[in-house]
Amino acid sequence: MFRFSLAAVLIGIGVFSPWLVRDWLDWGADERAANRLYETVSAIPGNVKESVNKKWKGEGEGTTLSGEASHPVASSTMRMLQGFLPDSFSMTSGSKIPMMGMSSTPPSSSRSRAVVEDASPLLRGELSRIGLSLGNPIFIRLFKEENELEVWIQGSGKPDYSLFKVYRIEDCAGSVGPKLREGDRQAPEGFYYVSAARMIPDTKHFLGMDLGFPNELDRYHNRTGSSMMIHGGSHAAGAFALSRDDMAEVYTLADAALKAGQKFFRVNAFPFRMTDKRMALEWKRQARWIQFWSNLKEGYDFFENVNYPPDVAVGAGEYEFQLH
Repeated sequence: MFRFSLAAVLIGIGVFSPWLVRDWLDWGADERAANRLYETVSAIPGNVKESVNKKWKGEGEGTTLSGEASHPVASSTMRMLQGFLPDSFSMTSGSKIPMMGMSSTPPSSSRSRAVVEDASPLLRGELSRIGLSLGNPIFIRLFKEENELEVWIQGSGKPDYSLFKVYRIEDCAGSVGPKLREGDRQAPEGFYYVSAARMIPDTKHFLGMDLGFPNELDRYHNRTGSSMMIHGGSHAAGAFALSRDDMAEVYTLADAALKAGQKFFRVNAFPFRMTDKRMALEWKRQARWIQFWSNLKEGYDFFENVNYPPDVAVGAGEYEFQLH
């Protein structure tokens, strides 16, 4: 019996020692594992997340009226188990919900710092003329058919967002319709977010912001892909390409907002402007993606009605929307 127990212990050490050693050497492993756990628990509906924040009383993205985490049970579980899970224990893949209290400082490079330094003075002047400031929270909408990227900004003490500028998308991978699989040369459609960790100062393009594809709904439908970005350049190898000058401005606005404390900013990607008239045309055509697009239109209409991006969850394979 003693020999059997000793053999079991030695086998266990042999099996688990690789990830133990790796996690001891990798200081970020616990945080990544906790992020994955937080995302999974946060997805439990109803009794986990209480959306008590209202647009008129909220104190910023991801907060509640009491100042507690939006997902209290998930947040507590994450803190309790952080440090006990190996990095190789992957509960989910793809995008991660930002940790409460995580650093909002985006990574930088000599190129990104130079871009931000050059673009900031002009942006400050343009923003101040309309009562906004560099560092205010931002929100982005993308429209494939119109080749447009909108940047919306929430002024200090304001309950909603104001349109700052519309940028031309120089190139968009594929056509209207969601991205289905790796290598299909298609840009995604849906509701995504960019945290500080998804800012990419060094890419083969000119700067980049990773959308976090596949998100929870994409994974539900077994959609695959990676490195779906908004980036600078003339060719949309990474999904959505802006001119270098325009990307410099969008990147600077995002960088400033994250550094000022915005935990993440939302990016809504649509096939086209989802007006009733435009959707009626797709209903007549009986387009392949009409059901999916009808779900996207719910989120589109939400923002159109209140000028405030909705909190997005996934239930029964569809997006669900509410104020946060």
